[in-house]
Amino acid sequence: MRRRLPPWAMGLAIAPLGFYYGFISTATPILLAAHGVSVGRISEVSAIAFSPTFWAFLLCPVLDVRFSKRTYALFFAGLSALCLGVSTLLTSNLVAYTAVVTAGCAAAVMFGNTHQGWMPDVIQDEDYSHVGATTNVANLGAAGLFATLTVVLIRTTPAPLAAGLLGMMVMVPTILLFFIPLPAKLTRSATETFSTFFHDLYVVCKRPGCILGLLCFVSPTACFALSNLFSGSGSDFHTPEYRVTALTGMGVAVACSLGCMAGIWFCSRYPRRMVYILTGFGGATAALGLICAPHILPWFAAGVLTYTFCQGINYTAFSSLCYEIVGPENPLASTQMAVLAAAANLPISYMTAVDGHFHTTHGLAGMLAVDAGMSMAVGTALLLLIRRMGKGSKAQVALVAG
Repeated sequence: MRRRLPPWAMGLAIAPLGFYYGFISTATPILLAAHGVSVGRISEVSAIAFSPTFWAFLLCPVLDVRFSKRTYALFFAGLSALCLGVSTLLTSNLVAYTAVVTAGCAAAVMFGNTHQGWMPDVIQDEDYSHVGATTNVANLGAAGLFATLTVVLIRTTPAPLAAGLLGMMVMVPTILLFFIPLPAKLTRSATETFSTFFHDLYVVCKRPGCILGLLCFVSPTACFALSNLFSGSGSDFHTPEYRVTALTGMGVAVACSLGCMAGIWFCSRYPRRMVYILTGFGGATAALGLICAPHILPWFAAGVLTYTFCQGINYTAFSSLCYEIVGPENPLASTQMAVLAAAANLPISYMTAVDGHFHTTHGLAGMLAVDAGMSMAVGTALLLLIRRMGKGSKAQVALVAG
């Protein structure tokens, strides 16, 4: 009989998604900046490359039919690994690079939604925060580690060998998938699933708990888009590439992982929706601090690591809240998880583009100020909305539970 992974270890199986996100958010700015690409142009490439995180949900109904979750996860992890490896050979051709990285991101998103739709059927309610934490340790924490390895391999080994090794590394965590039990096999056909997709989407989104969650997710208040641009901003802080790589790679991996684990404590004591919004204020405070701080490495490191610690707490709150909304024995689990993830990823894409534009037109201070200002302004509005709906009452608790 195949051994079953403990719930916390199941969350780690999502690491291939984290690897790919780290490649886009951290390694891509470093690699493109080395080719003389501006921060503004890098932000455009990153925004396009991340775009599948909010439109790929249209493809996700296929994940709930015919084949097992494990089969879909292995296929899309393999496709994303192939695209990532090929893209490292295309950094001198910005158009081709963007196209391949975007295709790989779409595959990575499909892999991630397969995993996330799988989890509610094999974990219990009391494990939601713990699995949410380890999922994000593997997602955001592994992103920093993989970004560091990407830059080191590309700088120190022949290009084809680096491409092959990076692709293989993406696939290694999928071994864990063979030790996660499969949910009951679904009987819906692909035709039935896609033909009823928009009706099912409407049914899901009209629930009060889901509506409020979607409002929080699509807003810029806690999207942490600056994490996509910090690694390309080293010159603003007079920091050499190798130090930026260490900071935004391993440093971010550690800070983010600690934040994810701290998120368990916060989510067990406070409403997850409130934790989600308030961490955005923490990130905004760190961004504002960087405006006033001296532009040297120690202050750059302090701001980036504080920002990333808040991001880790935020993602634990997000994941555990999504598990609650979707619930167990849901035949459309992957699709619904994809919709929620799409809502949360939309502001990452548009705020990355906005931040990059303000960096081009108003410099570092403009980029940090607009990101922090929008986060605080919209976050305040959401807090007022939640309070008006009955913050702290039993009705609000019911909404948080979805």
